[in-house]
Parts: sequence; C-alpha cells; structure tokens
Amino acid sequence: MMQQAAPYYDCTIAVQDTAIRSHSSGAQKWFTCALGAAVGAAVGLVALSVAQDVPAQTSLPVQLFSRAAIATPTPKALMSSQSLRSPLSGAIPDYATSALSSAAAAVPGGMPTELRGSATEAHTRSPVAGLSLAVMSVVAFGLGLLSRRRTFQQVQPPPQSLAEIALMAWTSEHNYDYDLVVIGAGSGGVRASRIAASHGAKVALLEPSMSHGPPNYSAVGGTCVNVGCVPKKLMVYGSHYSHDMQDAKSYGWNVPDGITLDWSTLMANKDKEISRLNGIYKNMLVNAGVELIEGWGSLQDEHTVAIKQDRGAAEPDKTISAYKILVAVGGWPFIPDIPGKDLCITSNEAFYLKECPKRIVIIGGGYIAVEFACIFKGYGADVTLMYRGDMFLRGFDDDIRDHLANEMKEMGIDVQFNTNPAKVEEAADGSFVVTTEAGAQVPCDKVMYATGRKPYIQNLGLEDVGVELNERDGAIKVDEYSKTNVDSIYAVGDVTNRINLTPVALLEGHCFADTEFGGMDRVPSHENVACAVFSQPPLGTVGMTEAEAAKKFPKVAIFKSGFRPMVHTMTGASTRVLMKLIVDVATDGVLGVHMCGPDAAEILQGMAVAVKMGATKKDFDSTVGIHPSAAEEFVTMRSPSYFLVDGEKVDKLP
Repeated sequence: MMQQAAPYYDCTIAVQDTAIRSHSSGAQKWFTCALGAAVGAAVGLVALSVAQDVPAQTSLPVQLFSRAAIATPTPKALMSSQSLRSPLSGAIPDYATSALSSAAAAVPGGMPTELRGSATEAHTRSPVAGLSLAVMSVVAFGLGLLSRRRTFQQVQPPPQSLAEIALMAWTSEHNYDYDLVVIGAGSGGVRASRIAASHGAKVALLEPSMSHGPPNYSAVGGTCVNVGCVPKKLMVYGSHYSHDMQDAKSYGWNVPDGITLDWSTLMANKDKEISRLNGIYKNMLVNAGVELIEGWGSLQDEHTVAIKQDRGAAEPDKTISAYKILVAVGGWPFIPDIPGKDLCITSNEAFYLKECPKRIVIIGGGYIAVEFACIFKGYGADVTLMYRGDMFLRGFDDDIRDHLANEMKEMGIDVQFNTNPAKVEEAADGSFVVTTEAGAQVPCDKVMYATGRKPYIQNLGLEDVGVELNERDGAIKVDEYSKTNVDSIYAVGDVTNRINLTPVALLEGHCFADTEFGGMDRVPSHENVACAVFSQPPLGTVGMTEAEAAKKFPKVAIFKSGFRPMVHTMTGASTRVLMKLIVDVATDGVLGVHMCGPDAAEILQGMAVAVKMGATKKDFDSTVGIHPSAAEEFVTMRSPSYFLVDGEKVDKLP
C-alpha cells in the first residue's frame, strides 16, 4: 500500500532509502535512486579532488556523524548536535546540510541502519524533489568549497563513506593565520598546544621569555618549572640533608661537626637544571609542530592577538589571528598594600637570593608559606611564620593541619597564628623590622610574603573583547569545557582559579585540545583531586575532609592512626606520623584519605587511584600490606576511632 510522501525536509533520507531499497516497483524510485547515486558520485569526485592537498584523515569520524544522525532525521538538527563538539560545532551553514546528507545517501552504508528504517515506507518521492535536492547539493558544495574550514589531522582510519569525504571537503581550511593561538607557555598552555598540534592544528604559543630569571621570572614551562614546583622540590630535597646528617649519627656514621652550606652552589645547580628544562620544553614544542613566539600576547578582538616585545608599548609589534584563542597565563604573587611592601620578597625572588638569610619572617598560610618556612629552617635560618587565621592550610583536614603545626614547632619554627603585619621597615644596617597589628616587632634579614597568587590578567585586553571575570578574584569565568562567554576564547589553569595545581592545568589543557581539535568530548573532572604539601614532614590528601563528610553524610566512620616512623626509632626524634580514613557508614565507601609523615605524597598518589575508583573500606581491609612500611597502616586500621552522626561526634553508633 502506497504511503503519503514524507515532508520536504526529510527528502534526503528518502533519497538514501530509495537508493538502498530500489527493488520495489515504480519508475519514480529508479529515477530517484539514480539521481541520488549520480549526485553522490559527483560530490565524491569534487571532495576527492579538493582533498588532494589536505590530510586524508578527518576529525569527525563516521561514528560521530552517525550517532548524531540517529538522534534526529533532520539535517539541521544533525549538524547542530552536541555530540559533534568539534572545530565545526555550530559553524556549518544551512545550505551545507543537504549536501552532506546527499553524499551520505548516495551509497549503502553511508548512514546507520537505524536511520534507514525511519524512511522504510517512504518509497514514493517526487522527481521534482529529487531534482531540487541535486541542485541544492551542487550549489551547497560550490559555496562550501569557497568557504572551507581546516580539518585537524588525527591518527584515524581514512574516511569510509562519502559522508566523511563530504565533511572533509567542506572543512578543509579557514581564513585565520592559525587554528589555535595560546597565550602563556605554562603547564596548561604547553599541554594544550602539543595535543592540539598532534591533532593536526596549526598552533602558535606566546611566551614573554624563553629562559628563567628576573625580571619575568617565569619562562617557557611556566611557574611550575621556573619559580614553582620544580625548584621548590629541589630546595626541599636540599633542606632535608641537615636533618639527615644528624640522624645518620644514630646509624653509625661519623658525621663531623661544623658542616657548612654553600648557598651559591645550590643556586647555581638549581639554575642549571631549570635552564636544562627550559631547553627541553622548547625542543618538545618545536618537535610537536608548535610555533613558539617570544612576546607578550593580548586580545585585540575575539580572533586576533596582539604581540609586543615591550609589554608597556603603545602599539603592538605585530598581530596574528586564530580560529580559537586559549588564555593560559597563570597567576602572580600578591602582596597586600601595607607600608614597606616594596621591601618584601615573594616566592619569585626567593629562588634567586644571593645568600640564605639568617633570619626570615614569612607571612601567609598556604602551600608556599608553609613549604618555604620548612625549607629555610632546614638550611639553618631562624624562621618566623605569621598567619592571620587560627590555623594554616585552610581546606585541609583539621587533624592533619594541627599535626603539621605541632611538627613545625618541634622543628624550631616560630609559628604565630592570629598575627598580621601592619608595616615593614628597613633598619640602618640593611636588616628589617616587621611590626604586627598587635604592636609586636620582629627583626629579620628578609621578609617574604606568601599570601596567595592572583590571576595574571593585567594588559591582556579581556575587558576589551567582553570576556567575563569573577568579581571576587579577577579569574576568568569558564564553563565545564574551559570556554569563556566569548565563543572563540578559552582559558585553563590558575587564571581560572578552579584548582590551582599543575596536574589540574595539564588535565584542563589536554581536555580542551582533545575536545576542540580531536573530535572528542572530554570534560576535566575536578573531583577527588589528590594533592600534597612538601612541608617537613610532608602531607598528602585526597577526597573529603572530616568536616566536609560530616556535612554531606548522616553517618561517617573515622579511622585514625598515629605512630613514630621506623626510621626515627633509633634517632630519638620526636616526629610522628598521622594517618586518617573517612568512611561513609551506609555504603562503606572511602570518602577521604589523609596523611602527614615521611613519603606522604608518594603514598597518597596510590590512595588517590583507589578513591577515584570508588574503593570501599572492605577493599582496603582485604588488601595485603607491604611490610615493614608506613603505608601498610592504611590497610590495617580495623576499628573506627569514632563516628559522626548528623555532624556530632560519638564513640559508638546508636
């Protein structure tokens, strides 16, 4: 029984259906089938001729094309599907959709069986509709070829259908200088650049300096490599030797008294290593096909970046354009506006001191303040740590914070909570005096502020192009895909102030590149991110704190264990280890793992995998420990120390 023809917008599906199911009677079907095949063949030849000078791979594999197609039979909806988060998203005009569908309709298998079935009964089509479709296809591809967009090369099989070839033909190039311009060669920017280039994108990466040191301090590699994680960890290692040499005496080593520090050797070797890493990053980027440009970048419009060699220059030295722009400029140390602020140093300058200060006052309560207090103490300085709050390291588990504070005091660090400097003055001999708001005065040789970092957005031109910022901290507002409110502009890393950690910036940059240039759909997860503070002793953590768990879960079990680490059973040192597990009573799921003690960072990396996978306390209990080790304590804590019921601490469950 003949069925009524489908609406005109569905005619492309009808062409494919009749091309496949041409066994039915009627001259119209054969005519439409032949017409669809002819149009498809013509489109294929045009696409192939155009594709001779572009990569044969496509960033939109047929499975994505088909998955979007299954969702709706209309060409318009097909190409606007959220499944196709790619360089083409939202960019394909209406006239191209019919051409793509026509190409897919021309051969069996060009679209999935599920879609063919939607037009099973639509055997009767008007020759006029078929002719109109052919004309539309030819016109669409003619216009499409005049406004082609670049295809991003990937390691993928060659196109398997005319649908993919048609996509390639239409998307072969754009009119911008680059597919991607990245401002800032830090962790997130470097990762995004390399991955985007591996997908075939033409990428330019802007960085003001190619080597570390004043006045820019940071260089290619970003804060982490130049004035952050890497030099900090090297200095942490070095500061341990003063303790290790004392401990060695208890293990039979005749360590002479009066061992001295050659600070200049430390600085020279540190600088040499950072310079080596600068070179590695530059070579890595060049080998990946990224064009590394030295200069300050700023936004001129939503697709144009101005480049200046002198940041304060009135006019740019040159401008470049890009299909997409990624801002990854990181953060910069912040010093409150108090009298004498110009006399203070930050972590930037701390890495380039000519000598180790004999006395130093460090102000702050985050990672940097705590870590540098331990570093300078290990190198022999008298250290005063001032923090305006009741306890430092806000956001970490309270037991771990208290434990570390006590350990640092045992080391001889003068930890002063609820203390805030009012002014800093320079004495006649070149030393300094810090006066607190309470009127106390602390003399010292250096004053270091470590009161946080702010997004480094000055002179970026964000306001000029309408990029929205958070009012509280000036960070760039982004969505889950790291996109700003301006479609072509994205941001990753510390400049967005989500989780300011190097591995998080790496993840955000990688997900951005895979999503925008690799045809994938990757959203960076900011849940259960492990982290460590390289204090002495270090601490590591992943998941919820006790306070966070108490707010979210009605019944929580707390497991704690404290002990002297084996290495110090012979040294007589009073240092102790604290380990803690947070468990949801209802599901037995491990919500958080926390530790303060030797090797905490190394141990917690493994714990982070377990928490990310949703491990239960039973999983921990059934794991055989490594003996003798501190880490085995995490799998041998059998009895809860106490419980939390609706936020209240109890010894037993009711």
